[in-house]
Amino acid sequence: MDKEKFRRLKLSAKYKLIQKEGKHIANRTHGSFLCFLYQLNGFYVEAWKPIGINLIQWIEVVNSDEIVDSYLEDINIKDLDV
Repeated sequence: MDKEKFRRLKLSAKYKLIQKEGKHIANRTHGSFLCFLYQLNGFYVEAWKPIGINLIQWIEVVNSDEIVDSYLEDINIKDLDV
């Protein structure tokens, strides 16, 4: 699946796909959200969940190196497919 097809999916389908085929890379916090970075089919995806609530509120393709850079402290290089 490419980025454009992924973008058109509903939230629940995006979540199922990253759980099944995505590789979790790192977590970060942003305001009152926990953010999760995944690698999926050669691109990055970010999922957002409010802190204290077990509900993914938003999932989107990452289009900015700055967003990926915000995870650098928590990325375990050994876990990446390079």
